[in-house]
Amino acid sequence: MNVFSLIKIYRRASDVLDIVKEGNMKKLWASKTFWFQLLSCSAAVAGVIPLPPETLAVVVGLINIGLRLVTKDPVSVV
Repeated sequence: MNVFSLIKIYRRASDVLDIVKEGNMKKLWASKTFWFQLLSCSAAVAGVIPLPPETLAVVVGLINIGLRLVTKDPVSVV
C-alpha cells in the first residue's frame, strides 16, 4: 500500500467521522434499502417470487443500485 492510498483512506475516514459527529445519520429502520432487502429476502425464502434464483439476484442487485443512487444520508445502526 502506498502513501497516496493511505492518505485517501484517511480523508474518507475523516469525512465519515465528521458526518457521525454532526448527527446527520438516519436510523436503520428509516432506510429504504434495508426494508427492500428484508422484504426481498423474506419473499425469496417463502417462495413467493416465481423467478429462478439467478434472475432474482440480478433484479434485486439492480434495484439496490437504484436505491443507493437516490440515498443521500448514511445509516446508523445505533
